[in-house]
Amino acid sequence: MNKRFSFKKAVKGMKVLPLMFSMIRESAMDTTAPAMSVEVTTDKEVYTPGEEVTVLLYLRDFASNDRGYSYFNFIIQYDSQVFHNLEYTQHSVYTDDNYTAGNEVNNLFQFNFQNPVDGSIYLGMNTSMRGIDIQVEASSRQHSIPAVDQTLVTFKLRVKEQTLASSSTISLANEFTRIRTSEAGSSFYLYSPDVTVIPPAPVFITQSPSVSVFSSGSRSNPPLQ
Repeated sequence: MNKRFSFKKAVKGMKVLPLMFSMIRESAMDTTAPAMSVEVTTDKEVYTPGEEVTVLLYLRDFASNDRGYSYFNFIIQYDSQVFHNLEYTQHSVYTDDNYTAGNEVNNLFQFNFQNPVDGSIYLGMNTSMRGIDIQVEASSRQHSIPAVDQTLVTFKLRVKEQTLASSSTISLANEFTRIRTSEAGSSFYLYSPDVTVIPPAPVFITQSPSVSVFSSGSRSNPPLQ
């Protein structure tokens, strides 16, 4: 992390767009250690059509001398042909009762955790992918999001009723990740960091077992006498 801070201080005062800054950082700092590991998990591995899915965004593997962060922005992507969240959102925004901010960032006086927003993301030609936009910011320079293992957010999806047996993946769209560090004094820097993305386990959809209406105690055609 010290190398990362040194680089950012060297470019202090440059007025460039975040995307340009990200490109500079990626080309100049591709040998630095990742800032953290990010993992997207679900409460189960196997679901049936119509079943509710709990999704968790988990952060870990911070450096021991990491000073924390003033801003996190992650996008979790899912296939809208398999999952939906209509009952949990209003105008594509998760309502207060349908998501939970993690213990480290749920203090309203210290952090501004925006309600997750569902929106289209376009990765190649696959327009069925949608992304849950997760943003949290420290409310002042006196506070920082601690660099400790933490569940940043928990929210719900639901498997669509007509989904056939299949597998799908709910994962981090890391190309959209944005993070701002927090340092002593008034130094804040925006960058798109390298993070270690823990590969998510596939989510399997299975059909509900059929129930036979046949009863062994009766026969529709009695035997001939």
